[in-house]
Amino acid sequence: MKRLLCLVLMLTMCLFNAIAEDTIEDAQSGAHAFTESDAPYDGIWQPFEDGFRLYLPRGWVAIDLTDAQREAGLFYRVGSADGAMDLAVGYMRAGNLATVDDLARDFEAVGYSNVIRLDLNGIPAIGFDRPGEDYRGVAFFHPTYPDYVLYVYLSPLTSADGEPAAIGAALLASISPNRV
Repeated sequence: MKRLLCLVLMLTMCLFNAIAEDTIEDAQSGAHAFTESDAPYDGIWQPFEDGFRLYLPRGWVAIDLTDAQREAGLFYRVGSADGAMDLAVGYMRAGNLATVDDLARDFEAVGYSNVIRLDLNGIPAIGFDRPGEDYRGVAFFHPTYPDYVLYVYLSPLTSADGEPAAIGAALLASISPNRV
């Protein structure tokens, strides 16, 4: 069972990295960025006033935030109707962090794993895992207020059938500037 879990985790990271790397290479060449056809689901764009948007699976439902979650910086939460997967969006103060490299070092220093630097459709970001708490995500500086870092994370980190891994990778790779 432990080997299977490790294999699934490895495949999840490979899939996320492949989608993210394709997005990075395509964005740098100007040839291609994330589009709806990249997702293994029928979805809708969810814009945020904070200058970015996500391509979410159609039919996902809003999840109420607790007071503790709001106090921790979460401002949006949504998930699959069956409860198998959910996504949260939040913010934190940047403090002394001024660059994506600073952000990556900070996430590594506090115990996040597989921290990688990304360009998500023109947004400099980092990707990260938190296996002990069963989630992964991305973080990036607020486009208008760089004193804040925005983050998007989803759970679960792994799934035996691999479907949430593909959906999760597409969700995170869809983060793009809000064109609304």
